[in-house]
Amino acid sequence: MSKNHFKNKVQCKNGDFIMKVIGDIHLVDNTFANVYLIVRKDKIIAIDAGLPEEYEKVLEYIDSLRRFPEEVETIIVTHAHYDHVGSLKDLKDATGANVAAHEEEIPYLTGEKTFRRTINPVEVEISLKDGDEIHGLKVIHSPGHTPGSICLLDLETKALFVGDLVMEENGKLKEIPHQYSLDPMKNREAIRRLLDVDFVHLLPSHGQPILNEGKEKLRELVGRLEG
Repeated sequence: MSKNHFKNKVQCKNGDFIMKVIGDIHLVDNTFANVYLIVRKDKIIAIDAGLPEEYEKVLEYIDSLRRFPEEVETIIVTHAHYDHVGSLKDLKDATGANVAAHEEEIPYLTGEKTFRRTINPVEVEISLKDGDEIHGLKVIHSPGHTPGSICLLDLETKALFVGDLVMEENGKLKEIPHQYSLDPMKNREAIRRLLDVDFVHLLPSHGQPILNEGKEKLRELVGRLEG
């Protein structure tokens, strides 16, 4: 494991785990697909919501920070697969947050279209497109895994949330297995395009965040894919 690989997990006196990644970005402990929280002085932004029932873990984590569910202003969806949005409606109901998603992903959240597993339909207040900026995050449309998959670049920390575009395993990046993507070759093109993005840290939805070496690890993956 790289010395720069994420391992910033601290247990508090009350038994709660605080997993601060970098800057004001936190990783909720023990969810199947990573749920990130950007915890600012006046608001909290959630990146994805997790499987059904995992919204309770998100709420518990917020409580461990001595913050309140009502402080979650927006839940930004990287894509509408079950393990990322199974808890979306419950988390939205518990916090009163707005939901933001790419315009091509919204029909899968509202119930007009479905993937393999259905979710509880949810209203989406904010429609995103490539190049938009929301809460200091730049939206990068990265279709392939799903039509409206997005990455999000935190302009302050240069941390890149990549959803399921790639996954981390043992300190290296890999493609998501092709059977889980609608168009694996388009997903691969989106991976290559990320080399043009100015980022330092890479925060996947599966596996551990990679700090400082995110761009290098992505370049290594692209080299293997093209080799």
